[in-house]
Parts: sequence; structure tokens; C-alpha cells
Amino acid sequence: MVTLLASIALTYTVFASAKRAGDEATQRSFDKLTSETKRLAADIANTIQTDGVILTAMADLLANQDLSNYRNPIVLEIMNSFNLDKTFIEDLQLLMPDGMILRRNGVWHNVSGLIDFETEANMGAYILDRTESFFAPGEYIMCSAVPAVRDGEVAAMLYGVVRLQTVSRIYKPDAYDGRAFTLIVDGNTGDILLDTWHNKLGNISELGGRKSLKGKGFEQAVEGIHDGGSGDMAFISQSTGKILYAHYEPVGINNWSVTLGVTEEVALAGTRGIVKVLYKMVTVVSVILLCYLAYVSWYLISARRSVYRMSTMDQGTGLLNQIAYGELLHKSEQRTISPAICVYIDANGLHELNNERGHEAGDLMLRFVAESLMEQFPKGFLYRVGGDEFVVFPAPAEGQTCEDRMCSASASITAQGYSISYGIAAHESVVGLRELVREADEKILESKRAYYAEHDRRVRK
Repeated sequence: MVTLLASIALTYTVFASAKRAGDEATQRSFDKLTSETKRLAADIANTIQTDGVILTAMADLLANQDLSNYRNPIVLEIMNSFNLDKTFIEDLQLLMPDGMILRRNGVWHNVSGLIDFETEANMGAYILDRTESFFAPGEYIMCSAVPAVRDGEVAAMLYGVVRLQTVSRIYKPDAYDGRAFTLIVDGNTGDILLDTWHNKLGNISELGGRKSLKGKGFEQAVEGIHDGGSGDMAFISQSTGKILYAHYEPVGINNWSVTLGVTEEVALAGTRGIVKVLYKMVTVVSVILLCYLAYVSWYLISARRSVYRMSTMDQGTGLLNQIAYGELLHKSEQRTISPAICVYIDANGLHELNNERGHEAGDLMLRFVAESLMEQFPKGFLYRVGGDEFVVFPAPAEGQTCEDRMCSASASITAQGYSISYGIAAHESVVGLRELVREADEKILESKRAYYAEHDRRVRK
């Protein structure tokens, strides 16, 4: 009896030890899945948030343009100036108040009746869950929407469009050497936004009815995804008959949830030599994450600098524009400038030239005036502040006065058949530049009177 009991106890101990080892191996597998899924969720959220930063910068830039002019080439130029290769975004669309949409390919579409601009404008910035494309029936998309706001009003809505079928085909997570599958699910509706497992996007409810391991049921997971929670599931694939281990986590965007899954053999392979593998994984993931963060930081800084340069440059002349001019005046208000020189320049006859020969001739004149000024003054001191008005804040130059340089510029411009009027204001020191600009502007009047007296036009008052 004692021997029997001892044998039973030993058998039970061995069985229990084997079961415990198996349970520990399974738990370690789910722990790894949890870690990988959280990282994947963070990567997806970071990518989408980065997309939002890019779209916001683009919307701010677009808001400064004349969006009512459908032939304004700068609008399309801005929409195509950003590199979207490292984003989920495949297309850009700009919705106007009249229901017209401009796509990145330059084609306009009338979507009146399909989308209401006022409703969109009131929503502000948001991310749209899965919906069917206006332009490709049967194609699912999602969008990041950002308003282009000018003077407190929404002038247009900018959409970053993601084609979900395309993303599902090309997106492969690096976890488990690419042997894992990924699902992104809208927890509110159950709609699948990304699926690297199946060939089509459906609803997660369609994947039910599978045999599951105890406590890891599929239906339980569907409920958890709907509630925005996290958890594990293990079920038998209907297509391969293999046990699949999976974990789901909220993404942090809308009520999205991301699921990462692998076959049982892949999941358990990581339990052998777990310490060694973990050290390697920590090292590799840390390097990848650091590289990724460094790249994102560099990309955002570069994008921000590019946007700022474009936003402060006059597209017609290449000089600094009104935005840069306003920033300079604002920054100067609380400090003393010594010495202080300002030249206010007016291109004479621009209105008449536009009327007689067209705006292209007027633009040519403005470019030549700008080039002539740049021959005399550094580009960073030159601003185009109006249709035909320029301002220069020159630094003192040895051997040549500001008046001498303006005479040279004026002579070059006159030789080309154009004319300018200018006024120079100079002080040993000033606090802020606004009064200096006003003084230089007033000094133009005498020159303008002479020009318009000669050309039979009333002088401005």
C-alpha cells in the first residue's frame, strides 16, 4: 500500500511538474505576446499621431493660401510637397465649403450631398473609422481629418486617406520574424480595419464559432475588444487546424484594438533558452526603438523646418513674406536696434501693367525688382509686404551707403523699363521697427507724386 501510494504520489508529482512546466511555458508565450502587442499598438498610435502632425502643418500652410481660386497652383504644390513614404497615408483630399474635393493628383470632384462641409468643420480634427471610398466603390478607407483655419473660420478640411486593403497587403509587423498575423478592429462596430491573416476585410463577428482553449475563448475576446480591454485568446484555425495564440490591446485611438497572433509552435519556440532570447530581444528591440525614435525626431524637425520655410517665403519673388515681416516687427518691439535703417519700396505702375499686359507681365516685373534688390542687399533682409511693396532692413555696409545701393538698384530697374519709388529712414537707435517703417513709407510720397504726375495718375493720399 505504501509503495502504491508512493508510486501514485511520484506519478502525480511528475505529472504536476510537467503540467506546471507546460503552463509556465504557455504563460511565458502569452507574456511575450502581450509585450509585442503593446509595442505594436504604440508603434501604430505613434505613426498615426505623426501623420496628424504632418497634416496639421500642411493645413496651417494651406490656410494662408487663396483656397477660393481653384486654379491656385500653390495649393496643389503644398499638398505634394510632403514625403508620405513613412506614413500610412496614401492620398490627400481637400474639401471646400461648396462641396468640391481636390485630390493630390490634381483632380477636382463634386461630393455635394455625400458629405456636409459644415458638419465636418464643426467636428474639428478627428480620425474617421472604416468607410467606403467615394471614388472606388468596394474599397475601404479610413481618414485623419484636420481643419484649415483662417481668421478663426474653417476654410477647408484636409483628409489624409489610408486605403485599408492596401495596408493589409503590405503591412507586416516585425514580431516573430514576420510569422505573426495582425488585426486592427474597431471595437464599437467590430469592423476590421487591418487584417494580414485573411484576404478581405470583414467583421470580427464573422470569425466566431472556433474551438478555443479553456479560459481563452474567442467570444470572450470579442467582448473584451468591444469594451476597450486587453486579454489573451487561443483557438483552433479553421483553415490550418493549428492552435493559434493571440493577444489584444487597445491602440489608444478611437476604440481601436490591435491583435497579434502566432501558431502554437512559433509561440512555444521562444521558451527554449528564454533568458538568452530575452537578452537578445531586449537589445534588438531597444536598438530598433532608439533608431525609430531618432528617425521620428529627425523627420518631425525636418518637416517643421520645411513647413516654416515655405510659410515665410513669398512664392512669387523668393523673398521673405508678410508672415516673416510680422514676426520681425513683433520680435523687435521690446528691444533697441542700433543703428536702425529701413527702406520702403513701391513698384510703380504695377496696376497699370497688370491691366494692360496681364498679371504675368506684372509678376515678371516684381521678380526683376526683387532680383535687383537682392543684388544690393542680402536676401535675409528683404521682405515683400504687399502686392507692389517691399521693405529692406539693411545692415551697415563699408564704403557704400544705403542710398548708393538703392540708386544702383533703381538704375538697374529703370534700364529694364520699370520704375520704383522708395523712402529711407535712418536713426542711431530705435525701440522697435514700426515707427521706422512708418517714417520710410511717408518719405515715398514725394517720389510717388513725381512719378504719377509724369504718368497722369492721381497720387495716393
